[in-house]
Amino acid sequence: MKTTKLFFMAALALMTAACSNDDNEILTPEQPQKAEGITITAQLAPKTNGATTRAVEDKTTYIETKWAVGEHIAILYTKDATKYAADATITAVDGDGAATITFTVEAGTPDNTACTLVYPYSAAKDDHTGVKDAATLLAAQDGTLSANLDVRVGEGTIQTTTPGLTVTTQPTAQFAIFKFTVKNSDASATINVKPLTVTIGAQDYVITPASATSELFVALPPIASQAVSFTAKDGRKTYTCSKDGISFDEGKYYQSTLKMALNKITWNSFPTSGDAESYSKDGVTLTAEIEWDDGTIKTKDEDATFTSTVGNFTKIEITADRLSSLSGWTTSVDKATWTGNASTVTFRSDAYWNVAIKGLSSMVFYFQ
Repeated sequence: MKTTKLFFMAALALMTAACSNDDNEILTPEQPQKAEGITITAQLAPKTNGATTRAVEDKTTYIETKWAVGEHIAILYTKDATKYAADATITAVDGDGAATITFTVEAGTPDNTACTLVYPYSAAKDDHTGVKDAATLLAAQDGTLSANLDVRVGEGTIQTTTPGLTVTTQPTAQFAIFKFTVKNSDASATINVKPLTVTIGAQDYVITPASATSELFVALPPIASQAVSFTAKDGRKTYTCSKDGISFDEGKYYQSTLKMALNKITWNSFPTSGDAESYSKDGVTLTAEIEWDDGTIKTKDEDATFTSTVGNFTKIEITADRLSSLSGWTTSVDKATWTGNASTVTFRSDAYWNVAIKGLSSMVFYFQ
C-alpha cells in the first residue's frame, strides 16, 4: 500500500426497491417516498504496521498507534447549508493495519462534497463544524494511555454518484503525548501524585489518575517558546516546578522527568480530643501545650515551635477562631502569618494570658 494515499475506495452501490400490494398506488405529498442515505465503504491506511489488539500502546521509547475494530471517526460535511456528522465505524483491520470504514451520508448529498475527518468521533464539535479545542479535549485526563489522546484531523471529498471517499489531506495528530515521571527536586525518589496540573498560559490541564502514581501519560497542544508550570498533590503536600521557553510538536512522543520541589504542606484536620505536647505530620512538628478538644495552643512562659525536616519554612499561615498577638508574626483576629527563611520558627502570645491560639482551623507551611 502506498503511503501517499490514505484511503482506497471500495464502492458500495446503493440499491432501493419499492414494494406495494397495489400496482396502481400513487405517491402523493401526503405519502412521500422515504429518502435513503448513501452508504460508503472505504479503506483507511495503517497508522503504523503491527498487530491490531490495541489502538495506542507504549513501546518504551515510542508510542505505537493502530486502528482498532469498533472505533469511530466523524465525517463532517455540509448539505444545503446544514452541517452533518456521519459516524464512520471501523469494521475490520487487516494484518498490515489497514482499516475498513463504513458510513452513511444524507440522501441528495452532492458529488464531491468536501468533508473533514475527525478521530475519534467524540473529538468533533457538537455543531459539526470541526474539532473541539484543546481546552475542551484535554482539560481533564486520567493519566492513562488511550486513543482519546491521539486526536487526528484530515480533509477529503465524498463521492455519491459512485459512492466513495477521497482523502486530500491525511488525518494527522493534533497533540503531543508525554510520559511524565514525577520525582523530588534532586531526582532521588519518585513521588506518587494525584492530581497533576499542567499550566500553559491561562489554561490548566488537570490529570487525575484513579490512584496516586509517579508515571502519567498526558496529551498537550503544541507550543513554541512558552512557559510551562506543574503543580502536583501528594496528600497534604504540594509540589511545583516550572520552566520557560518550552517548545514541543504535535504528533511527537516525549518522556520527561519532572523534578518537583515541595511548595507547601497543609494541615486542615486535627485530633478532636485529648492533650499533647507535640504534634507531627508530613515532616513538620509543632511543639507546644495543645488542648485538642477546643483547638487551643498555649505558650505559657516559653515559646512554641514549628520544626521542619523537609526544608526551610518561607511562610507559615495559621487560621483560627481567635488569635492573640504573636511575637514576630503579623496577626489579625483570626489569622497569623510568619515570613522568613528558617527550619525552626517560634511563636508566643504577646497578651497577658497564655492562650496563643483558640479554635484552630488550619496551618499552611510554605517552603523554599
